[in-house]
Amino acid sequence: MTASAQKKLPDIMVSVRQVFGVDSDLQVPAFSHRDDKVPEIDDAYIFDKKTTLAILAGFAHNKRVMVQGYHGTGKSTHIEQVAARLNWPCVRVNLDSHVSRIDLIGKDVIALKDGKQVTEFKEGILPWALRNPVALVFDEYDAGRPDVMFVIQ
Repeated sequence: MTASAQKKLPDIMVSVRQVFGVDSDLQVPAFSHRDDKVPEIDDAYIFDKKTTLAILAGFAHNKRVMVQGYHGTGKSTHIEQVAARLNWPCVRVNLDSHVSRIDLIGKDVIALKDGKQVTEFKEGILPWALRNPVALVFDEYDAGRPDVMFVIQ
């Protein structure tokens, strides 16, 4: 994630009833334009009403939402498909054994500036996500290593 990326805020409000066909007066923030982090829309996707409303409430009130269920039942895909219809950027982080604290927080790296070696901080996904409107999906949450889960808290 680049530190120089511009922070773009949602610029429209959309009706849950119109976009998702759910009987609700809820309005949620959305983007009028897609970017490269917005998932592709699956027109055949069928939304579960209660789960959709919970996810949309998270978008509407800037709150975390935990979607739980059995492996392979489409929890992450559900979030991605909601984000796709709102043009919200969505980043999925699989909390398998390969994800480390450094991946989440960042690290010092050696770079060349004016022909000299200097140390710079290269941020991880969390600092970037905190500064940008993004649906950050922690997939396989129960598989996260304790040191990684501590950072997420």
